[in-house]
Amino acid sequence: MSIEGELVVKLDWDGQRVRGVGVRSTRPLAAARVLIGKTASDAAATVPLLFSVCGGAQGAAAACALAAAGAEGFRESDPSRDTGVLIESLQQGFWHLLIDWPDAMGSAPQLPPLSAARRLIAAATAPTASRGQDDVGSARRGLAAGLAELADREIFGMPTTRWLALPDLKALVAWADAATTLPARLLARLLSAAATLGRSDVAPMPSSTRQALLDDVVPSLQDDVAFQCAPTWAGSAVETGAYARTRWQPLVAACAASHGNGTVTRMVARLVEVALLLAELAGEDHASGAPPRVQAIALGAHAGMGAVETARGLLLHHARIRGQRVYDYRIVAPTEWNFHPDGALTRGLVGTSACDEDELMRAARLCVHALDPCVATRVEIGRA
Repeated sequence: MSIEGELVVKLDWDGQRVRGVGVRSTRPLAAARVLIGKTASDAAATVPLLFSVCGGAQGAAAACALAAAGAEGFRESDPSRDTGVLIESLQQGFWHLLIDWPDAMGSAPQLPPLSAARRLIAAATAPTASRGQDDVGSARRGLAAGLAELADREIFGMPTTRWLALPDLKALVAWADAATTLPARLLARLLSAAATLGRSDVAPMPSSTRQALLDDVVPSLQDDVAFQCAPTWAGSAVETGAYARTRWQPLVAACAASHGNGTVTRMVARLVEVALLLAELAGEDHASGAPPRVQAIALGAHAGMGAVETARGLLLHHARIRGQRVYDYRIVAPTEWNFHPDGALTRGLVGTSACDEDELMRAARLCVHALDPCVATRVEIGRA
């Protein structure tokens, strides 16, 4: 039932440098249109079926938007939604570091540890009618311990908490050079060969607090139907995702100061975020002061928005209901922020140098991967 479409990235290359970048999306607005006329409950049940990636986050955003719009039977706050999105983000983090990064850099993906992580998650989240609150807490702690053990061995090569406490960029480089895990080896390769690839002057997305969203995003989302295809924050393209959320963390800030916001910094941000999510799952508070991961925001009579920080970035669902049926629905996915026509990918690729098309294709694939689109992406090279 997936109707997600694809992205086509067209590079205008003069044989030495990229002179221009075009991003064409075949992502239809049909995902939102499918929901028009449905009852709120049917719409909420349909949303996760429309998306093969981050279906849990999509479902949480839909439930929040419908609850905020006043749909009957929906709660604006539900701790299980936040936990579900947290766990889904962790699974996506494992996938990103063990499958997608190796693939983008020509290395073999690490399927066994990812499969182990997915089995742990499936066992801990399987619905059980008799499971009480204590059982839920025990399952969460067991999942946190199991995923941390996998991450210690397959991603960080040391206890995750010790890795997160690395003091500076020098220590991070030393960790990568020691190369005891595949992510460490890949980062070492990036640092030596492409440390500044993909950096741009596009700003990271500000913190997605309720008031900031109401002031800087909601007016355009409500007034301009095209906003969902090319969203901006207070009129400017921004970068969403792990880098935007973790840019204040010492290792990410040090990487950004030295190499900009390109592929290296985005990979480090993903590593840092996985470590932080593991700590949060175990009950440690590393997100003090951050906005809620899942928010329901009422927008007046019979209108509401769900805002969810997914693995890939900020996801927005905007719903209007009439007589408990949906009559307007809009979705802004993280991909639309990062692959905006004047956004992080476009501005990061312009000026990229390459000796031949194969080298350029490898560089472009890395830049695309670092921004983590939620749909298939095709890169085409044309002569400027």
